[in-house]
Amino acid sequence: MKHLTYQEALLILPAIIDGEANDGDKAAFFHFIKHHPELRNEYESALLIKEMLKSRLPRHSAPEHLKENILKKLTTINETVGANESQKITSGLEKRLLKETPNRFKKIYSPSVIRYLAAAAVILIITFTTIRLLDQTTADEVLADFFIVENIAAHHFQLTGGQLIEPQWQAGTVTEAEFYLFENFNLNLTVPPIDGAQFAGIVMAEFIENYQIPLLEYVQHEIGETIYVFVFDVDDIRAHKQLKRLDEAVKKSVHSHDFFVAEIEDYHVVSWLWDNNWYTAISNHNGYDLASLIVPLNP
Repeated sequence: MKHLTYQEALLILPAIIDGEANDGDKAAFFHFIKHHPELRNEYESALLIKEMLKSRLPRHSAPEHLKENILKKLTTINETVGANESQKITSGLEKRLLKETPNRFKKIYSPSVIRYLAAAAVILIITFTTIRLLDQTTADEVLADFFIVENIAAHHFQLTGGQLIEPQWQAGTVTEAEFYLFENFNLNLTVPPIDGAQFAGIVMAEFIENYQIPLLEYVQHEIGETIYVFVFDVDDIRAHKQLKRLDEAVKKSVHSHDFFVAEIEDYHVVSWLWDNNWYTAISNHNGYDLASLIVPLNP
């Protein structure tokens, strides 16, 4: 596996977020952020904002008054900054990119591409400035109620590389696991058997800050795969101001054998409802293949 410098990891961050990086770059990047929490924080923040935009901001045609407001603001910015100043900013960014881009990336990215990136950066600066002028809502206010269960489950699986987390408690059977959760955490839930997978144990995982839930882990030894199943009490989700399930998943999960497969980044997340518990399962499998292995979903 190749090893990245900080600048190299920073340069491929957008490709990682957009799912456009190759397997080698992905492996190197996630290895790098394990030892560099400041860049991991950058990655998590960017991923969260992207998911927020996808989930909370569906695409619609902009109303005319909004278009007019944006044009007015851009005109104001252009008059304030001026074409010459914009050129200076673009030139400065171009020089900085050329200076800080590692040699191996200069072989890939031509000077014209670097100039394009610099110009794009100026456009982004103007765009974000306009957005801030039109909407003074802070990032914290926007993100305050944003955590979607399925998105965060995929995020956790990606961060661990889909590897087995050392269980806090191991059990031989799912029945023993159910008894353990009830006796120690007063959780009354079904631990699903999964065909072709061995139940590996339970991790009481901090799903988001100050909120712990059981993570059920399964392993498929023959193919070296791990399956995560996060379990939530539905009443807890409703009471928690920062948690939300995918609306489509909630609509489709009516009966005990119903499930919904969400495609999040490069993963399929399977969600379903049993009794008053919400299950979210993720692995490297196709979501429908994974659902077919969960015994209670296929009576």
